[in-house]
Amino acid sequence: MKAFVVVIVLPFVLFGCDSKTEQRPKPKTQSSDVATSEPAAPMLVGKAIVRGKIVLSGSSPVMKEIPNTFCQCPGPRPIMDESVIVSDGGGLKNVLVSIEGIGPGAPPAEAPVLDQINCVFVPHVVGITVGQRLKTRSSDETLHNVQLIGSKGPVENFVLTRANEERFVTVGYADMLTASCSAHPWMKAYVGVFENPFFTVTAAGGSFEPTGIPAGSYTLVAWHERYGRLEFLITLSDERPAEVNL
Repeated sequence: MKAFVVVIVLPFVLFGCDSKTEQRPKPKTQSSDVATSEPAAPMLVGKAIVRGKIVLSGSSPVMKEIPNTFCQCPGPRPIMDESVIVSDGGGLKNVLVSIEGIGPGAPPAEAPVLDQINCVFVPHVVGITVGQRLKTRSSDETLHNVQLIGSKGPVENFVLTRANEERFVTVGYADMLTASCSAHPWMKAYVGVFENPFFTVTAAGGSFEPTGIPAGSYTLVAWHERYGRLEFLITLSDERPAEVNL
């Protein structure tokens, strides 16, 4: 049996150590659930911590302006490509870091938000647990079409017609979803759906620190929209945080 598996498909390194002129009634919140017959997952509670940093090796690509001449949304221009955001120290933002091998875990009660602000998805990357509700909303007065597509095909496709309209989505299986808007084709975001709540998105400096993990040996997974997926075997204990080096 191999001690660890590394999928070398990406060149980053893991280090450790409106104003409104018209008053409109508030739209009703809608809900949509992807059916699942799986039983409710148990609560997973631990004390282990894993921390580290994602750093891009080599030169970072130049992010270009996205053509959006027909956008009806007010707000700052230009709209820039967000696929690779690197700090001065090389830290790579928007990498989904998760822990696999723990098994299913009960989702948090709070619903993360995927908003649409000035014709941009905010945040660009978000994670949820299987069975956890994702709140999709629009802060724009213009019409948006939200399409969620995963490895198994389309998950959701609906329209948000005005500001403050919301809709909840629940996914019953682990997957990586792409969010897009057919009305504004440059709009794109990513939604990671995980079997347990031990995941995070790297901050502006590339750092990550999932907490409350049960002690044991697992696979740490780092995923980025352009650079792919990286895996590394980790062993966690309650005594002190694990510093991940790669």
